[in-house]
Amino acid sequence: MRNNPFLTVILLFCIEIVLYYYMDYINLISNSSAYRGALMPLFCFTVPAISVLISIFFTNIPYKKEFKYFSIFLVIVSIMVFAVLSYLGALAKAYQH
Repeated sequence: MRNNPFLTVILLFCIEIVLYYYMDYINLISNSSAYRGALMPLFCFTVPAISVLISIFFTNIPYKKEFKYFSIFLVIVSIMVFAVLSYLGALAKAYQH
C-alpha cells in the first residue's frame, strides 16, 4: 500500500463487489429487506472515505498529489452515483405502487 495507494483502492473496490455479491447470495439484500436502503450509502461511500483517509493520514506516500486528486474524483463520482441510484430507486418504488 505504501508503494502504490492506487492498488489499495482498486483492491477495496474488488472486496466491495465481492461483498455485495455475497450479501445478495445469502439474501440479506432482498427487495423487501429493511437493510436495502441503509446499505446503499455504505456501498457508495466506503471506498471514497477510505481513500480520503489514506490521503490525509499517510503523508509520505508516493504520488501524493495524484492520489489526492483521485480521492476527490472518487468522492464526486460516489455522490453522483448515490444521487442517481436514489432517484432510480424512488422511481422504481413509485412505479410499483
